[in-house]
Amino acid sequence: MSEYSSYCMQWGLGVGVLTSLSFLATMYGGEMPLVGLVGNVLGIAAFVVAGRRIRAFRREVEPVGFWRACYLALLTYLFASLLTAAVQYVYLAFLDQGRLLGQVERMMAMPEYQQWMEQLAGGTDAEGLMRSVREMVANPARMTMQLMWTNALVSLMLALPTGLMGMRGNN
Repeated sequence: MSEYSSYCMQWGLGVGVLTSLSFLATMYGGEMPLVGLVGNVLGIAAFVVAGRRIRAFRREVEPVGFWRACYLALLTYLFASLLTAAVQYVYLAFLDQGRLLGQVERMMAMPEYQQWMEQLAGGTDAEGLMRSVREMVANPARMTMQLMWTNALVSLMLALPTGLMGMRGNN
């Protein structure tokens, strides 16, 4: 295992804790708006922590270029997403008690989301699409896999700005 991987695993643990807490705060934020705000702040903090860890690595261990910094960020986020997925599965399987489905149904009841659902369905039955969403949310393993794919895509998108943040102050 490369030196980079071991560093990224350690950083991923810290970032994963922040993103897991952000997820949990977001799930409970529907009932308590202040908790939802804390969830958003924790999500942003995870991004900042990853950038700072890369900057510290660059200064203290080895100078890295922009693409290497992006690679470090991507690995960090992917390791963090593994921990986050485990927390999400435990939450969905044992703690949720219909909270996520209730949030999704409230969101889908809003007129702007109704219009979006009809466009997304592409002429097919919007209710059928909603039924599929309900089935996915009701299956913790399937929902966790969907969230993992989403986390992987977000990791790809955040790698570039995090790499830039890690390069800030480069000598």
